[in-house]
Amino acid sequence: MKKDRLTGTDYFNLISAAARSLEKNKAEVNSLNVFPVPDGDTGTNMSLTLKSALAEAKKVATDSIGSMAQAVSLGSLMGARGNSGVILSQIYRGIAKALEDKEFATPVELAWALQEGVRTAYKAVMKPVEGTLLTVARESAKGALDAARKGGDIVEVWAKALEAGELALQKTPEMLPVLKQAGVVDAGGKGLLYILSAGLSALQDRVEADDDTEGTHKAKFEVTDEMADLRYPYDTQFLLKGSRIPVDTIRNHLEAYGDSLLVVGSPEMVRVHIHTANPGTVLQYCLEFGTLSAIEIENMVEQALQLKDSAPAQPKEVPGFSVPTHEQAPKEIGVAAVAVGDGLTEIFMSLGADQIINGGQTMNPATEDVLRAVENVPADKVIILPNNKNVILAAEQAKKLSKKEVHVVPSRNVPQGIAALLSYRPEGDVQEIVSMMNRALSSIKDGEVTYAVRDTRYNGLEISTGDILGLSNGEIIKVGKHPDEVLQALIDSIVEDGDEVITLLYGEGIDGEQANRIGKIIGSKYPDMEIEVRYGGQPLYYYIVSIE
Repeated sequence: MKKDRLTGTDYFNLISAAARSLEKNKAEVNSLNVFPVPDGDTGTNMSLTLKSALAEAKKVATDSIGSMAQAVSLGSLMGARGNSGVILSQIYRGIAKALEDKEFATPVELAWALQEGVRTAYKAVMKPVEGTLLTVARESAKGALDAARKGGDIVEVWAKALEAGELALQKTPEMLPVLKQAGVVDAGGKGLLYILSAGLSALQDRVEADDDTEGTHKAKFEVTDEMADLRYPYDTQFLLKGSRIPVDTIRNHLEAYGDSLLVVGSPEMVRVHIHTANPGTVLQYCLEFGTLSAIEIENMVEQALQLKDSAPAQPKEVPGFSVPTHEQAPKEIGVAAVAVGDGLTEIFMSLGADQIINGGQTMNPATEDVLRAVENVPADKVIILPNNKNVILAAEQAKKLSKKEVHVVPSRNVPQGIAALLSYRPEGDVQEIVSMMNRALSSIKDGEVTYAVRDTRYNGLEISTGDILGLSNGEIIKVGKHPDEVLQALIDSIVEDGDEVITLLYGEGIDGEQANRIGKIIGSKYPDMEIEVRYGGQPLYYYIVSIE
């Protein structure tokens, strides 16, 4: 029997199946990353993005495809991690835009929604590259539209999208030479195929019903006696649905009723989160603009008292969570920076960062994590330092969602972030300050020493699992068997006449004595240069190098 419509329940089921499939196969997707370094996390990022989308979708009580698509869009946007996660969230955003206000989607409407998803994703990327997730998504959407125009039903349209995507994925090595050299297809494209394949199984009723009852993720917090005196003890969150919802007006009004405020979404669906003393007042106000659902109100004082005896003395760092710094006075211009490792956190804080977003190489923070950090900065103008090329898109999405004036200085690594922060000023012309910070990005040369997680061939280098790798400007240029050996070779290859300072940031796998010893060796080789050795504490990367 032909399936002539896609309902909200259908959409939920295919998202649920896709989330399970990516969770199961994320290691395989991760292994397809071109670089054999230990932070290849495309599969992990896409899986976590889908989990966030699914958590939001579970809050929808109707069978409306429009409402379900909006929830998936919102959840994926807030949970988007890494470039692949952000691109995936933009695909869902375009789908939601095409299906808004619809109770169900016909095959043709579904095909055009996929087209809109691709268009939205391409617009979100400043310099789209073919042979990637974008290419596979585009060809999948074309296949779906072709099937719809020939009279295919929902299942046939989705099946054709999968078929076209599979063909496109096999061609990605011909579009990107680096994929061909590494002998892999595009990781993000492979992740999308797992999504499409799982969706097809769901539409054909070939998967088990979702029995995951996990709700939205709750961040753990430190329990202290002072929590009993919280000014805003009620953690309140809900969905507001309607039409032409004035998001900015609601956000500005609710500022007076609490803190930790987030009001994000579209004119049709808005997610509200606030710590308040009067949840009833907040709910009553928002009822003026639509209907409320998925209401959650928790008394944080009671939680604190119940958990106090078993709470750890200090909270552990969790990837993607904003780490609060010392008590801060309001300022004109603030900074939120991404970093992982207690040494790097201390360095960025000492240079003036107001909020540290715990993440980077091993776990990219979600858009919502970046947004929360921005909102917690005690300034109306905020500069974000992503410090990782795979966090820049999430930072740009947080910029669009924030009520503040936000600027993203696109630092691609820690040395660039530190150089930019040295040009930061907490007051003055923000455009001029951002320009100075942007110029500082090119004022240094960077290097990293890590290890290979698989056998491969890259730029003529034969690499075996466990080899030590030296990277500069994102490229592998040295291969060896010991971190100190590779570090010296790396520095020798990038130091030039006129360079004055070499900074070594050693990671959690290197002790201070070893780092200082290699610092002295390098210093003796370059007696006219200043050598600075500092503890970074970063995982997986033995050394991070900055040369200026």
